[in-house]
Amino acid sequence: MLPTEWTRMAIASAVAILAMSYLAIDAGVVNTGVVTRRIEVAKASIADAAASQYQLAFAVQAWTRQSQQKPHLEECLAID
Repeated sequence: MLPTEWTRMAIASAVAILAMSYLAIDAGVVNTGVVTRRIEVAKASIADAAASQYQLAFAVQAWTRQSQQKPHLEECLAID
């Protein structure tokens, strides 16, 4: 092979390596963003579930207390 062909092959190889490196870095950045987004969604979901359980616990406590209490006069009149 002629030296000019070697030079052209070296330049083409360098360009290909740079392009693949750029694509690999770009894919890594995108994947990191996707993973970060999924982690944020999971954290929000866990926090929402914890808050829902907390609210549910208070609702159940209020409901059981209400069934144990005697009805108020207004409630008796409304039923009759």
